Amino acid sequence: MKNTLHIAAAAAVIAGTVLSAASASAQSVPQNTLRLGVAHIGIHSKSDDFTTNGPAFLTPQPAGITVDDANTLVIAYTRRLNANLDLDLILGIPPQHDVKGRGTLAPFGTVSKVKQASPTAFINYNFGDEANRFRPFVGVGLNFTRFYDAKSTDAGNLASGGPTKIELSDSWGLAVQAGLNYKLTDRWSLNGSVATADVKSDLKATTGSIERRTRIDFRPVVMTVSVGYSF
Repeated sequence: MKNTLHIAAAAAVIAGTVLSAASASAQSVPQNTLRLGVAHIGIHSKSDDFTTNGPAFLTPQPAGITVDDANTLVIAYTRRLNANLDLDLILGIPPQHDVKGRGTLAPFGTVSKVKQASPTAFINYNFGDEANRFRPFVGVGLNFTRFYDAKSTDAGNLASGGPTKIELSDSWGLAVQAGLNYKLTDRWSLNGSVATADVKSDLKATTGSIERRTRIDFRPVVMTVSVGYSF
């Protein structure tokens, strides 16, 4: 009986030691990563020709717009879910885009400027072992884009026939990304990624009583390079 008690006690101690070691090992893996980097936002926009409630001769067709590329600083937060999955939240300093005329508006050059904020959340799948220095990943998520500070330029006002108010609707859409993490140390890492999202917006330009409308498909491709710190 006494030997049985000794064996049971020893087994309990061993089990407790193993569980403690496993718990400590799990806790030793950083659960959070903050990243800071730069991004190039390549816009491959396509817009419908403007429709108008005014006389057709005031908006000669074809007349549309294109949106220029921009660069910005990126801030990202990653939360580890398990050895292969993580949650990625991407933010950035809102960049400003030049909007140029297309068709009969092309001679006017930059007709407006607009800023956009586009937080995006991803669920990423990381390939390979967690201890690997190189880990490629793919992610799918949701993008929200808000357009603000949209302003018509002097050239835009001239093309429209007077001071013009610009409004763009917000956008929700599917986002996907692919990239590579490179572990420098247990805490520091480099990250490179390419992402795209479904971003569409309805634009309304109001000049006096004249309204002109178009729909823009932005089709962005975002290339990002960042440095991360895990904790």
